[in-house]
Amino acid sequence: MDEKFLYHIWDEGHLVPNLKTVSGKDLKVNYQGQFNTFRGPDFVNAIISIDGEDLQGAVEIHKNTQDWIKHSHQEDVFYNQVILHIVLNNDSPSPFTMKENGELIEILELKNQLSEDIQKLLSDLGDKVLTSGNDYCDLLSAIDNDRLFSILSFSGKQRFMSKVRRFNASLSLSDFDQILYEGMMEAAGYDKNKFNLFQLAQSIPFAKLKEWYQEGLKTDEMISIFVGSSGLLSKSRNRLNNEFYNTLSRSYESQRFYARKINVDWQLFRIRPGNHPFFRLILLCEFLYNCLQEGVLNFFLNTVEAAKPVPQKRYQTFRKQFKPKQEGLLQNNPGLGITVINNIYINIYLPILYLYYQKLARTEMTESVLQSYLTFKALPENYITRFMCNHINSSQVKAVNNKTLYQQGLIDIYYRFCRYHLCSECTKQN
Repeated sequence: MDEKFLYHIWDEGHLVPNLKTVSGKDLKVNYQGQFNTFRGPDFVNAIISIDGEDLQGAVEIHKNTQDWIKHSHQEDVFYNQVILHIVLNNDSPSPFTMKENGELIEILELKNQLSEDIQKLLSDLGDKVLTSGNDYCDLLSAIDNDRLFSILSFSGKQRFMSKVRRFNASLSLSDFDQILYEGMMEAAGYDKNKFNLFQLAQSIPFAKLKEWYQEGLKTDEMISIFVGSSGLLSKSRNRLNNEFYNTLSRSYESQRFYARKINVDWQLFRIRPGNHPFFRLILLCEFLYNCLQEGVLNFFLNTVEAAKPVPQKRYQTFRKQFKPKQEGLLQNNPGLGITVINNIYINIYLPILYLYYQKLARTEMTESVLQSYLTFKALPENYITRFMCNHINSSQVKAVNNKTLYQQGLIDIYYRFCRYHLCSECTKQN
């Protein structure tokens, strides 16, 4: 079996209800996490419970337990964030896996804990191997517009609700301010550094920033803490003029709030200036500083949601909140950019806002938030939507790329079915 198919099993929860670790402990999966396309563990931001203890962190998946050692993860500090080692077969004499920092983590062996549907699929396939690839049946391209857009609408809503469930799981270990803060940092990190900024948000919690604000924290001190403690300031030295660099260095050395070093695996190769995490982080810090007195959620409730806006008005007001300052460290900077703001709006703000109103049982507002999502214009294409559009009728591509809902539907279908040929059409071809 292709190891990547194990990712699908974990991601879609194709497991028995009552999971047990190799050591015999009860395991509950609250959120499987997000697939990590860059260096480090296979899934990040997972939320699990082991014998009643809630844990949040990364998950690593292998075919065999000893692959952890074969891949030298026990010597890699970036695997210290792993909270669960998932394997198809446990071939280790120990019931635990050891990390670089000496901590032991539980092992989940999948072999005898797969759901009935996956067991049947594997049995039907026999000696055939499930792998990811580029060969597609022409199911999507063979249906008419009404059917296609009905499928994409359903899948797009399904993807939105999965994000709501993810944030609800995170909320069990946190609060609305923290999950908004973490989500915005993650979204601003671009593909290569999204987990790095998320890691910073977890290392320096929003509640701590609020506490420092009450003690006199200034904007430049807050920025210097993030870029200084994470090593991003020194790694960005050649992009900054001396005055800018010296200002932040002095601020970091003189501030009295935070001096700990945070291990961050920054990915800076071939990054355009506008996508560089250094500048994204500064711009986001300047926005977050404005939220420190009342909190991120209340800031948005008081500025964006106060007038119970219609979808277009909600988006316009949200976007205005990220207008760059005319003074400060990045004078005359164009700001975060519309792509980043839209990403935060669709993938972070709207799902969390929906969750907030859902918990208050404010049905009219959950419907309003959902409408904001359903009617939003298209986001820029990514590698998945481009790939999937190659397999629909060419006359339908423009319509799909005019609406975020349809794009999100394609992404949902890709992850659930197409990536591993799991739809009925592909099964017939096998």
